[in-house]
Amino acid sequence: MTKVLLPAAAVVSVAGHVWAARAVWSQRTQLVQARRAALVDPLTGLANRTGLAEALADLVWEPYDLVIVDLDGFKQVNDTYGHDAGDAVLVEVATRLSDAIDEVDGSVVARLGGDELVLVCPSPAPIAHILGAEVVRALAAPVTLPGGQELAVRASVGAVSAMVGDDPSRVLRAADLALYRAKAAGGDQVAEYDRIADLPEIEKRPVVRLREMTEMARTLGGAA
Repeated sequence: MTKVLLPAAAVVSVAGHVWAARAVWSQRTQLVQARRAALVDPLTGLANRTGLAEALADLVWEPYDLVIVDLDGFKQVNDTYGHDAGDAVLVEVATRLSDAIDEVDGSVVARLGGDELVLVCPSPAPIAHILGAEVVRALAAPVTLPGGQELAVRASVGAVSAMVGDDPSRVLRAADLALYRAKAAGGDQVAEYDRIADLPEIEKRPVVRLREMTEMARTLGGAA
C-alpha cells in the first residue's frame, strides 16, 4: 500500500481549518448556552420572565389557559426552616407542576420570581379552572425537606382563559386579579377571572402589584 505524504504546508492548512471549525463550534455552543441561561430560572430550571414573555408572544394568535400560582405561607417556610428548605420546596413544586402538564404540547411553566409561578397551556377550549384544579392536585402530597421534615404545601391560584389576539400583559393582569381574589378569600383555592364581571376591576389593581405586572408587560413588549 502506497502512503501519500502531504506537504508540510498542506498539513498546517488542514490543521488550521480543523482548529477554525472547532472554534466556530465552540462559539456557537457558548451562544446557545448563553441564550438558554437568559431564558431559564437558575434555581428551578423553569422558564424565567423573559422565557415566559417569549412563550406568550408565540401564543398571541392561539387560545390558551394561564394560571398564576402563589405558595401560601412561603415566607414562614424560609423563616422557620431556612432558605435552603425554601429552595427545596420551590424545586419540588416546579417539578410537580412541570410533570402535571408535560404531555400538553406547547405548555410552559415559568417562575415570575419569589414563590410565584405561571403555567401556560395552549387549549382550543377555555379550561382554566381545570388547569387550576390540576395545580391543587399536583401539590396535594407533602414535600420532604432536606432535614427530613414533611411540609404541607398550599397555594392560591388565579386562572384565566385567553382568547386569540389577547394582549399577553393584560392576560397576566387578569390572572393576577383572580389570584388576589383567591388569597383574599383565605388562600388554598382557585379563583377564575370572569371576562365580563371582572373587567372594571383590572384597572384597580394594588399599586405594588400593578408595578410588578407593568414590568412584566415591558418584558413582553420587548419580546414581541
